[in-house]
Parts: sequence; structure tokens; C-alpha cells
Amino acid sequence: MKILHTSDLHIGHSVFGIDREDEFRKLFDWFREVVEKEGVDIFLVSGDVFDVYFPSALAVELYYDFLLSLNTKVIITGGNHDSPRHLKAPKKILRRVGVEVVSGSEDDFLSVLEFDDFEIVCVSYLREGILRKYDDDLIEAIRKVYKRDSKKRKIATGHLSVYGSSVSGSERDIYIGKIEAVPSFVFEGYDYVALGHIHKPQEIKRGIVYSGSPLQLGFKENYQKRVVLLDSESMEYKFIDVPKFREFVSLKGSFEEVREKLSEVKSSSFVEIELDEVVSSLSLDELRRDDLFITKINMPFKKKERIKLKEVSPREFIKELFRDDEDLDEILRVVEELRNED
Repeated sequence: MKILHTSDLHIGHSVFGIDREDEFRKLFDWFREVVEKEGVDIFLVSGDVFDVYFPSALAVELYYDFLLSLNTKVIITGGNHDSPRHLKAPKKILRRVGVEVVSGSEDDFLSVLEFDDFEIVCVSYLREGILRKYDDDLIEAIRKVYKRDSKKRKIATGHLSVYGSSVSGSERDIYIGKIEAVPSFVFEGYDYVALGHIHKPQEIKRGIVYSGSPLQLGFKENYQKRVVLLDSESMEYKFIDVPKFREFVSLKGSFEEVREKLSEVKSSSFVEIELDEVVSSLSLDELRRDDLFITKINMPFKKKERIKLKEVSPREFIKELFRDDEDLDEILRVVEELRNED
């Protein structure tokens, strides 16, 4: 059987309040194409289905529409961003349409799905309260959760940090008790471990793999996004590149350099700008493009010297206060008129 491993969908994610519905729809269309083209039998999500604990109505609608449109078996496991109660509520109904959910609640964090010649040990994000029931040593407790004596080929899911993984910087730190990461030996005996939480696709060691998040979730994630296609018979796997549905562009330099670079940026891109000089608000308006989403513009901080009021005239004070304002002459004219009225 062919298994498509992904994670960290973060449905409902936005960038500085800018909705990304169109990107999610394009991503889900692409997933359906891959499922059909590659003959995928199982679509596997290793945690962080949603971006927040209480997703919007639109995010929930996108989720259900996607699940119901996949013409294959689906396995969903909860991550640290997911509400176990929210994922668990439709569990029985979704099972009727071929969707298995492991939500992450205390009574629903582990499920073993048996197939003819292999099994999938579905494990959600593990909270400390769950692990304390196995062992006070949390590493040992995690090892016990995953321990299996089956002679079948074994696949597991996991939503945690494993020592040796390379983070992108946009992941939310997760701890299990005081444990930031776990050693790979907790997965001893498994042929493939489908990991989630780290957004950068990578192989920790043979068979222990992060698929990464399929959508870019921030400006720091400027690397190729991927999913993993696994053959359950040979346990061979390969990464498949995910197309970019929107660009994240970081521009640095002088005002003129940035303005020139902006003309080359693709429409609908998210853009952050860092200027190496201070310019007026009117100049900043020249950087605006109706077809771009400029999320922030940073300029160097210019510390102004303190003015001793007793040592300067009112006119000098006004000039200093508004020296970067293009309407300075008009401000001084108004001040003179007010003085003459007195």
C-alpha cells in the first residue's frame, strides 16, 4: 500500500490577519491530484491539523470539505495546536467515511490500525498527564507508549521534537514536562516513523522522517516544502516537492533599491521590507502596490537629541520637532500667524 505522509497543515493560518483560504484550497486540490496520480491508499496527517485551538467556521469547513473529497483512507492525529475535544467530537461520524481520528485526549491518544502485513501505531501529541500514567521518567514513558511486540512491519506517527532535527524558527516550542526533545531510540523496532511538529522536511535517520508543513508559514520558511510517499511493502520512501502557491519576499536596502526590487515581485506575494535609511511617510506610500501584501516596513531607529527649551526659541523648537516633515514651511507659517494674532 502507498501512504502519503504530511503534517502541520495549520488550516486557518493567516499572515498579519491576511486570510489564506485560496492557498489552502489550491493545496488541497494538489493533494487530491497526488493521491490519484500516485495511487495513494492512506493519507496520513501527523498533527497540527488546525492553526489554533478554536478554529474559525471557515477553517472547519475547509477541513471537512477536504476530508470528504479524498477518495482514500485518511488518518488524522492531533498536534499541540489542536483541541482534542474539537478533533474528537466528529470521530465516530468520520469513521463511517473512512477517516480515523486520534484526537490527543486522555482516552484517545493511541490507536493501532491493523492491515494485512503491517500496522500503524497512531500516536497524537503526548501531554505530560498522559505519560505520567506510564512512568515518572518521561522519556521512558514515551518509549513505553510506542513499545510493540508485533511481528508485522510497523509504522508510527508522532508529534514532537526529536534530537538532531533542524527547526525553521516559526514552530511553537513544545515541551513534555521539562523535555524539549526526545532521543530516536524511543522508536526502536519501527520501520517508519511519520513525524510532525518541525516544519522543515528532513530525515533524522533512516526511517525516522519529518514531512514538514506543506504550506510556508512564515518568512523564515524559505525552503522547498515537501510531503513523503511511503511504500508499506518495501518501506522505501521518497520526498515529493509541494508547489508554491504564494511567495514570501524579504527586501533589504536603501529606499531606491527596495523600490526597484518591488517592481519584480510577483502579484499576491507577502512582503516584508527593511530599509537602511529613514524616509518620510509620503515616500513610504510610493512603495505600496495594490496587488501585494506588505506586512511590515522597518527603518533604523533615529535617536533625537533632547532639546533644552530654555536654550532655544519657539521657532527653533518647531523646526527641530518637525524637521523631517515635508510640511515644515506650512507649520512655521501657521505658528507665525498665531503669534501675530496675539
